[in-house]
Amino acid sequence: MARAAAGRAIVNPMTARPGNAKLSQIAREAGVSLSTASKVLNNRAGVSAATRARVEALLERSGYRRRRRTGETTTNIVELLLDDLGTPWSEEVLTGVLAGLDKPYVPAVSARTSENWNFGAWLEEVLARRSAGVIIPLFEFPKEAEERLRRSGIPCVVVDPTGDVPKDVPTVGSNDYMGVREGVEYLIGQGHRRIAFIGGPTYLRTAAARLDGFRGAMEQAGLPIDPALVTSGEFRYEDGRGWAGAMLDLVEPPTAIFAASDMQAAGVYAAAWDRGLRIPEDLSVIGFDDLPTSRMLLPPLTTVHHAVREMARFGASTLMSLIKGGSGDMPTHIELATSLVVRDSVRKLR
Repeated sequence: MARAAAGRAIVNPMTARPGNAKLSQIAREAGVSLSTASKVLNNRAGVSAATRARVEALLERSGYRRRRRTGETTTNIVELLLDDLGTPWSEEVLTGVLAGLDKPYVPAVSARTSENWNFGAWLEEVLARRSAGVIIPLFEFPKEAEERLRRSGIPCVVVDPTGDVPKDVPTVGSNDYMGVREGVEYLIGQGHRRIAFIGGPTYLRTAAARLDGFRGAMEQAGLPIDPALVTSGEFRYEDGRGWAGAMLDLVEPPTAIFAASDMQAAGVYAAAWDRGLRIPEDLSVIGFDDLPTSRMLLPPLTTVHHAVREMARFGASTLMSLIKGGSGDMPTHIELATSLVVRDSVRKLR
């Protein structure tokens, strides 16, 4: 039983309620056990989605209060959910997150590495670990996931979002449209007219913006866009190599290829090598991301600086402010500028 201190009553937040409803009453009305209702109240795992939704609706209707998360009810774990492990992009994200987290917070890294991966199961693990916060790069963030994290008092930040994000979730992204447009305009300024574009999956917002940037630059210059020179795939080496090979085998191949990621650009290099073509003498190439690998290619790759590490660091710093209760006047969406990094992979045509 809670005792009074300094003339004020100490109320257990688990049982505080504005009405007369008790958790046992809510459990009976929902047709579940008291322990199941308690799991839903505290966002614990082990409850089906349908049962959870039924109990949540009753809790909401009754105005039942939830436990306030404090340092005693959370850990120092910050969840980092990646699309893949072991890629240069993922390494940049992790480096940025480590730079942005304050002590004693540490990242717990998970990855969607198989087709059997399930967002709901991962979310249950996050709630069970009592994590302090969540950083999600490159994912479309389900509304129901945001609601469960919010009810649990777990703040979340999305870095480089690829799809719709609930309006109350902070995001850190970049202006992909302008980045690609600047790169294509540079190719046009170097005399290129037959320019190809290898993009990412068009259902992703970032990929669609990059394709729009390519089209915008070509249309502004009054240049035709050959459908045979515009493709989309994954932001991976294999896709860049495969699509570039098909383009270079055309009767009239492109003089320049804009790849929507540095990994795709590395694949373009390989396709050119396979055909005995030299970069930039026979083919000019521009990438997107400015990953460390872009400087290691021969010749070094001209690319759009995407500020991946900076976005991740800023996202982690934003999460730290949220964890400490300092949301204040923080903007919901931060957009970092891109810039073209000119190296040695583009030739000026006479």
